[in-house]
Amino acid sequence: MAALWFGDPRRKFARAFAKAAAQAPAGPLADFYAAGMPTLDAAVGDAELACIDLETDGLTPRRDAILEAGIVPLAQGRLQAGQARRIRFRPAQALSSASVAIHGITDDAAARALNADEALAQLLPLLARRVLVAHFAQIEAEFLDRACRRVFGGPFVAPFVCTMQLQQRWFGGKPGEIVRLGALRVRYGLPHYAAHDGVSDALACGELLLAQIAHKSGREPTLAEMLRR
Repeated sequence: MAALWFGDPRRKFARAFAKAAAQAPAGPLADFYAAGMPTLDAAVGDAELACIDLETDGLTPRRDAILEAGIVPLAQGRLQAGQARRIRFRPAQALSSASVAIHGITDDAAARALNADEALAQLLPLLARRVLVAHFAQIEAEFLDRACRRVFGGPFVAPFVCTMQLQQRWFGGKPGEIVRLGALRVRYGLPHYAAHDGVSDALACGELLLAQIAHKSGREPTLAEMLRR
């Protein structure tokens, strides 16, 4: 999965999307690609996006697993909190006490979750034909790609807007600096939400994106100009 796109992001994304679609076997992943590419020429106020946060049992996609996906739609510049979804993934092994202390998902709760194939079958239609919004989006992109390769045998390619990267590009900061979602929200006067909950973090990320756009000078950028690099 290509992590960096330079030049015209629309053209490069279209090539990556088409290549991934050709590798997807019949089923939920092929259906995701069959829905088509989202438009990248529109501004946020004229587009449909999905804010997403993944809770995982670690930070290494090749070893760790998705435990929860929180999704909040963002359509025509408005967050649709009433349509938020939480999808739990059942891990293949017992959770460590250290990870449980962070995300609060116990072994009992995880045991009631969906198998990865069932969870992805519910998740992918919620992401189809949408630009995805995440904070430190590399995590979401890599975990989703790894999960789809493991379950379906094909890659996951989708356009991501990364609120952490936008902050650095638009308002300055050290290249590669990791700034937590909560810390950035404080800068914009946004309320505090409990961290490490898929839905609340997805909502928090969407609110941050709208605040960043509101504070940016000049015309509102298109989604193509906002894609992570």
